[in-house]
Amino acid sequence: METMANTPRVVRGRVELWTPHNGGEVAFAPLIRGNYRNVGAQILANNQRVPTGDYTASLTDTAYFSPEVADEPEFEAIRDDIKSDWLHVFNVDTWTDKGVYSMKDLEAKGRSDTTSIKQLEAMLKGGKELSWGGIRFSQDGLVGFAPEGSYKLGEHTAESLATDGLVVVTYSVDGAKKIGRLSTKFRYNHRTCGVKVQEGQAPEKRVSALGCGGDGLLVGGYGFGVVACRASGVLN
Repeated sequence: METMANTPRVVRGRVELWTPHNGGEVAFAPLIRGNYRNVGAQILANNQRVPTGDYTASLTDTAYFSPEVADEPEFEAIRDDIKSDWLHVFNVDTWTDKGVYSMKDLEAKGRSDTTSIKQLEAMLKGGKELSWGGIRFSQDGLVGFAPEGSYKLGEHTAESLATDGLVVVTYSVDGAKKIGRLSTKFRYNHRTCGVKVQEGQAPEKRVSALGCGGDGLLVGGYGFGVVACRASGVLN
């Protein structure tokens, strides 16, 4: 049977999980498990890219909303792991008393990343600011900043997740809409979690994850990266 481009599908042999992404398509490897840095190192050693927030949003959207692959075991595993084992999201979140910076962690450094606020601001220079919330992105899309007031830590609806500053800078504008839609597959009490830094206190670096807390979707930006979770390397 001929397969159309941009159609979600599984290619076996070398298992490839194909999913629509940013107007094209992208392939993922099967899930592997371990702590943040170990999983990242395995993915990079296999000449794959780590799944940053934008990729994770596309992968989970396909796993939950694409009937073409609904019964495929690789996509069933993704649905199971969100509920029981969490997914690593390779973004480093730097929390400050002014807001949160989310940077795509392409080298899987986790909390050992040493990028300073000054460096993050330099990366944002010349980028774009959204028409709402004061949310900013670097020109290359690697860094986003969500000021206090653009996000809320705590309970959310599907609609509020889709426009929450933390979700937007971690998963992209389009990815945040997918995360909001994903939450409709869970019952209630969707939450975002992060760090509240008091005025004058030093910034705190954490890593991102996506999972289930109770009956709701939990968007985490407060992890230390030591808990074993799963992730799918990006193949193309």
